[in-house]
Amino acid sequence: MPRHGRAALLRLAAWFEDADPRSADEIYTAAFAVHGATHLGGPCDEPAGATVSWWEAPLASVAAARLASALPADAVRDHAEQRARLRDAAESSVHWRRSAAQELHRVLAEATGGDSRIRLSNPAMEVLMELLTAALGSGDATRRAVSAGDLELGIRLHVRHDPEASITLRGSGGDLSLEGLRLRVTPFDAAGEPDEAAASREPSDTHHSPTPASGTALPFAREA
Repeated sequence: MPRHGRAALLRLAAWFEDADPRSADEIYTAAFAVHGATHLGGPCDEPAGATVSWWEAPLASVAAARLASALPADAVRDHAEQRARLRDAAESSVHWRRSAAQELHRVLAEATGGDSRIRLSNPAMEVLMELLTAALGSGDATRRAVSAGDLELGIRLHVRHDPEASITLRGSGGDLSLEGLRLRVTPFDAAGEPDEAAASREPSDTHHSPTPASGTALPFAREA
């Protein structure tokens, strides 16, 4: 009985194992719907008694009853429109993520400085947060530089700890301030941040935000 499964068959076998002959007959009848024969009422050439087996009784001239469930099968639904919508949505997602990656590569081609203020589109902010979360989760940024990349997008984010650094990322949803970090985006193949000397250069703006104590967790704050 495939529709019931193996567990149901094992349970039925256990009932048979523990049943006496009469109970086993009742279980079999209930499980497989092997009920006693019934007779159709109505006129026939040779009346049959109630105790006559249906196998041996004369045939009754009755019209074949149509099963209520014998309905014509529904036509197979055409899912071409649904597949087209899903394909368009996937292509759109790939397009904006690639555009966001190009934006990040352009804006963060040079390492951020001591007090950087960067405006990003929502897609670029989302991709940056994905890479930043992966990079900070891959190791302790206070001990060594960490990075995370996306092969499909072809970019890699490099993160270095610098107590003097501060970054403000501005988007339509608000500003995100990162203290004690420097960020840089390179092609995916760049496993280590190139030009460390260039990455450590300070910009002309020497305004610094308060720095966290050495060895403490890097704070994140979002301002409306």
